[in-house]
Amino acid sequence: MTFYHFVNCLLLTFGPPVILYRFSVISEYGTLMRVLTGALSYILTQMSKMLIIAGLVNLTEFWEHLIDCIGLYYSMVHYQKASVASVKILSTALGWTVTESIFTRLVNFYINARSLQFDWHHLIDACGANIDLVQNICLCSLLWYWNRKSNKLYLAMIIGYILAISFTEFNIIHRTGMVMAFSIASMAILNVNEK
Repeated sequence: MTFYHFVNCLLLTFGPPVILYRFSVISEYGTLMRVLTGALSYILTQMSKMLIIAGLVNLTEFWEHLIDCIGLYYSMVHYQKASVASVKILSTALGWTVTESIFTRLVNFYINARSLQFDWHHLIDACGANIDLVQNICLCSLLWYWNRKSNKLYLAMIIGYILAISFTEFNIIHRTGMVMAFSIASMAILNVNEK
């Protein structure tokens, strides 16, 4: 039974990114290197955060999320030069999210989800990986459109979201609601400005 719980957690965590890669526009362009670029940018961003924490000062969550936004922005704009916008956005967000899930969830699932007792914490953490995927796609799209149009509305929404996620303590239900509100608001802003 514990093996099935472990497999269920793995499928719930890594299944949606595989489905997104296989059945979206990014599989048509052969973007495995772009996804790996998003993964590499996640690793370099986390290493730079660790160096800042070890050498300079302890970072608050606001600064950690801001450094993540800078890493996402740099990965999309400077590493991936010529491409379709949706391919850049999805491949960067997918590489970032899968690498984050590998480094933060995989070992925890392997060690704890195979224990003798079933724990809902692991299923909730696996669902949190899907919430992170939606959050990163929305954040990448706002960063991309802010880079292209230099509109202050995109930047204000990004900073507002970082502030909201940094200074509030919440459980999975509140976080899901906040990410869904963020995604609906970002889609509405992007659709209004496209017309």
